[in-house]
Amino acid sequence: MTPETTRYRFTVEELQQADDWSEGFCLACRAPRECCEPDASAYPCDECGAHAVYGPHWIAIAGLFKEGAA
Repeated sequence: MTPETTRYRFTVEELQQADDWSEGFCLACRAPRECCEPDASAYPCDECGAHAVYGPHWIAIAGLFKEGAA
């Protein structure tokens, strides 16, 4: 799973909170992951095992956010 192929989008609020809490999100299953750098890319997911966890800065730069509810 890559930012180009994911169907998930995140709210600006989710990305801000993830940045504050040092979290990232899996683009394969949307699960959060702790202990992520803001620019993390392809970290392994604790939930599904895919190397698809990206940090909030990376997600924002890739344009994977939207206004309103996720």
